[in-house]
Amino acid sequence: MSSIQESYEQISYPHFVHPLTDPARLAAIGRLLGVETKDPARARVIDIGCGSGTNLLVMAERFASSQFLGIDFAANEIASAQALAKEVGLKNVAFEQADLLNWDPDGEQYDYIIAYGLFSWVPDEVKERLFQVCRECLSPRGIACISYMTYPGCKQPESLRDLLQLRTEQCSSSEEKVAAAHRVLDFLDRAYGNLPSVPHSSYLRDEVQKIRQKEPHFLLLDELGVERDPCYLLQFVSWAAEHDLYYLGESELHMMFLENLPPESARELSAMNLDRLQTEQLIDYVVNRSFRCSLLASSDTGREPHLDALAMRKLCLKPRFKPAGRAREEYSEAQFASRFSGEVTLRGVPLVTFCLTLASFPDSFTEFSILLKSAETLAGKKFQNDEVARLCEDLLSLLVRKQVEVSAVSYAPPKSLPVKPCLTPLNRTLAQRHAMVATSNHTACKLGSYEKSLCALMNGTRTLAEIREVSGHWHGTKPIEQTLEVLRISGALEDA
Repeated sequence: MSSIQESYEQISYPHFVHPLTDPARLAAIGRLLGVETKDPARARVIDIGCGSGTNLLVMAERFASSQFLGIDFAANEIASAQALAKEVGLKNVAFEQADLLNWDPDGEQYDYIIAYGLFSWVPDEVKERLFQVCRECLSPRGIACISYMTYPGCKQPESLRDLLQLRTEQCSSSEEKVAAAHRVLDFLDRAYGNLPSVPHSSYLRDEVQKIRQKEPHFLLLDELGVERDPCYLLQFVSWAAEHDLYYLGESELHMMFLENLPPESARELSAMNLDRLQTEQLIDYVVNRSFRCSLLASSDTGREPHLDALAMRKLCLKPRFKPAGRAREEYSEAQFASRFSGEVTLRGVPLVTFCLTLASFPDSFTEFSILLKSAETLAGKKFQNDEVARLCEDLLSLLVRKQVEVSAVSYAPPKSLPVKPCLTPLNRTLAQRHAMVATSNHTACKLGSYEKSLCALMNGTRTLAEIREVSGHWHGTKPIEQTLEVLRISGALEDA
């Protein structure tokens, strides 16, 4: 058994849901970047280095007509994932204990290949094998989603990792290592605090604080782990190209674009006339990026990555804004309050009416065609083809600026809770064992002790009135209604 495998056998990987790996998200971004991706509801998905399997199990419960496979070399994690899948009755997911270096895909192809939290934490020969598997197993319209640590953001913190490794190398147990690491971090926090307020001390003290806040398993696997090997974007892309895989873009699409830099910096960088990859690499230097979740496709597709705004017509959208005041002059202009950039002013009848319609579905991913029809009704006219094309360009700009979200799959929360609310089988188990429930857009909603107790009542045997009566004795009615509303919106409940 290798030292890396041994460390993962000893340290249980936490139960997490990774939003950046959501097939509905990957499908949508792939389409915007020119790939006709497979419908996530009827796809084949593999998670390489699946750990506890929670991320894949959530997908399997959501997409019952898709097929899922998780592989990991940690036998204890695979056994746990297999047991949970059986317990909650998921038959469209399988888990296999395997070392990627020796694993035989047996000619199988997958529409979505996920490797989250693997690439930077394994030796080069495993990285090489991961690229080989992606090349062999990607379907013609498939996408591989690989996360990794990046430079330049990881450069300076490496000195802290070196120190922690040095001060804990003689410790024999995980508990001793964590305790010793925190003693070093506590000392550094005090030492940097006693220095004059200069960039060096302020930056490193912030990094120390980030490490101190990590849960023990992450501290053990990241700062104290056997392997942690960041790379630059250009290195990652070059290595993938050696295996006939081309860099499509990022699961966090906005990271690729100048629009999220200060305007002066964006103009100056644009004037350099760099190619797409050189621009993204320089952006990483400006923002000191330390993590990426990149998307790869097979070179056999014969396409160069390009943004296709018209692909918006095949997607579902969710707003990150709400109206701020009334629209002016027959919907020629309107203000919206944004979560990220204060007030945003939008102009043009198609865009204004579309966004007003979109904002009326704050918790939904709504199909473009439905939104367009409602916007035309609001405007009192049918939009011409050139107006729809311009609307798609404007919506793409809003997406790049993090004002809207996209998905390949629609979702609308129920208008009201069922008479006898019931969490999905997987969420009932996750709530009680791991104090979390998974949502419809592949995120995890953490539960406090009160929310966890309330979720325990939601097994389909009690009416809402009975749940309110029992839980009302704990903390009054206000927390009950807040929690019930969160659960209604989240998609954590079974359909009525």
